Amino acid sequence: MAKKILIVDDDPELLEAIDLSLTFSGFQVRPLLGSENILPMIDDFEPDLIILDYILKGITGGEVCRQLKSNPATKAIPVIMLSAYPGGGNVIKDVGYDAFISKPLDIDFLVSKINACLDSSSSNL
Repeated sequence: MAKKILIVDDDPELLEAIDLSLTFSGFQVRPLLGSENILPMIDDFEPDLIILDYILKGITGGEVCRQLKSNPATKAIPVIMLSAYPGGGNVIKDVGYDAFISKPLDIDFLVSKINACLDSSSSNL
């Protein structure tokens, strides 16, 4: 069964590129443009992993991550945080993400991080 990945970003072109690349890599992908409706989407889709852009309109990806990691129902879902902000991983490390990737993305690197996070989360069960 394909692992389910929820991608949250406010750049529709990047969202589509990641969606296509991860689908081609064998994942079941659900893209979400912006952070609105993320909790109902998580309840409906039940992702195995979430890829979350830090800079989103409205609530930041960092705040979304912090909320997910403080909620008993979602805290075990690995979160990969994306950011084009230089040195962003050091600046936002307190939000609780499982991995951080700087933009622009290298899809092969992203897939390896996804697999590492999924392997790590399944070994913690």
